[in-house]
Amino acid sequence: MPLTNSNVILADARRRQYGIPSLLAGNLEMIVGQIRAAEAVAAPLILAFNQGATPAIPLEIGMAAAADAARKASVPVATILDHGADIEQIVIAIRNGTSSVMFDGSHLPYEENVRQTCEIVAIAHAVGVDVEAELGAVGGSSIYLGEQGPQASMTDPEQARDFVERTGIDVLAISFGNAHVVYKGTPQLDLDRVREIAARVSIPLAMHGASGLDSTEYARVIDAGISKICYYTAMGRQVSQAIHRFSSEADETTLIYHNIIATATDFFDEATRDLLHLLNSDGKAQNLHLNPMQSS
Repeated sequence: MPLTNSNVILADARRRQYGIPSLLAGNLEMIVGQIRAAEAVAAPLILAFNQGATPAIPLEIGMAAAADAARKASVPVATILDHGADIEQIVIAIRNGTSSVMFDGSHLPYEENVRQTCEIVAIAHAVGVDVEAELGAVGGSSIYLGEQGPQASMTDPEQARDFVERTGIDVLAISFGNAHVVYKGTPQLDLDRVREIAARVSIPLAMHGASGLDSTEYARVIDAGISKICYYTAMGRQVSQAIHRFSSEADETTLIYHNIIATATDFFDEATRDLLHLLNSDGKAQNLHLNPMQSS
């Protein structure tokens, strides 16, 4: 199947009110397990490469691996550079086959965020790659779990409208009480803010820091207007625990690295199936009409 742009499948998710997970594609265990799950339940999927989360994997290798696997999937799979820091990273990701990029200029003054985002949109759209950008700041860190990370600031609905109109982006990541953290208790998500933003813009909205919510929260988040669910921290901790259990219980005949690879791959398959069901995206690939900006 052709590599799909994320905005194409997210537009369908917005229209039919389901969520599409964006999952960290940091190695082959993640990529293979997650695509295997999506194929098994006929769901669209987004594979995200994040250089900060996987610094040991060169961007040009990790991005190319995700894009190649996505092309070979039997369901629509998009790839994205997650939290791209600058134009240099964006260009490397594009040259290595990604269908989508995210530029995170949320730490910049507003006008500078607009300026740099416009520059990246021009580069990406020229070669059929769609662009996600962030307005407001999602706090915390999914990389260093003991750190606070950047200070969060909520996305202003009217500024969101202005930002989308001026930049021409395809997907908008917003801040409404979500954070890159292991949530302790129930986060105070401002779903009215999400509804206000969704009413002012015509493009899909993304939620970063979406893992670890109570299972009942996802339907409410999607109903409010979120289409893309970025999910890693909880899954990353759970697979580490699964590997630890396997290593603790294995004997000298089974404690070998290829069995750890199999354990991790099977975990990502099972956990992704559960998540796809939770987001009501299972089966949605069957009636998905694609008109991708890029097919390769």
